[in-house]
Amino acid sequence: MKLLQDERFLNIIEYLKEHQTATLAELAEYNGVSVDTTRRDIEKLDKDKMVKKVRGGATYHQADITTQRTSVREILNETEKKKIAAALKDYISDGQVIAINSGTTCALAARFLAEHYYRLTILTNNLEVMKIASENDGFNVIVPGGLLDIKEDAIYGEQCEKDILEYNADKLILGVHGVSLEKGVTDFRFKQKEVVQAMLKISGERIVVADSGKLGKVSCVNICGLNEIDHIITNGILEPSLKEKYRQAGVNIRSVDE
Repeated sequence: MKLLQDERFLNIIEYLKEHQTATLAELAEYNGVSVDTTRRDIEKLDKDKMVKKVRGGATYHQADITTQRTSVREILNETEKKKIAAALKDYISDGQVIAINSGTTCALAARFLAEHYYRLTILTNNLEVMKIASENDGFNVIVPGGLLDIKEDAIYGEQCEKDILEYNADKLILGVHGVSLEKGVTDFRFKQKEVVQAMLKISGERIVVADSGKLGKVSCVNICGLNEIDHIITNGILEPSLKEKYRQAGVNIRSVDE
């Protein structure tokens, strides 16, 4: 079966993460494609700072996520993010109003909702979520106005915040860059801070969806304290002591791997 480009990219990244370096021939064989196709894949990944192209092959290079567009970030940890998205079935019911912010995990969450629910109202500034949600004829999609953040494929600005505050949401699905006991929810997306804070204000229940790499991480922009979050859905094995600390902070943290 012929692999899609994103699947090839993910395979290359995971192979290099494990082996650190590989030749074009090795990667071509691993993906079951030609060396020429692999060369083009490596050139694209090198341009997006996901791997480093070298003579005859490539080496692993983990760039700072803040330098990467959503189209690049979305192929990282995709399996884990899909499992996190699937866990939303225990939190969301048909007929509810769901606010969703920008981010790749949120797009996968929207895909899960579109495939498993019949009737939802989706309020989002995330262009990919808008597209996915509109594929379900039973969904209403509310789109705020504002300016376009090209790197994030998302809307932002004063008009966006004002429009969001006109509504009430049952649940908020919140994608973030960092969650910690000390700093709460943080992110690197300066343009998205006020948008998220508007969504927090209108939402009855707030659910952070974040893979385990974001736990304990602190990014440059403070979004909110843990007291404004109800649930965190993540992956990996969580130490009981860590769960208890989050519980004491008023947050229910859950791993899809436990």
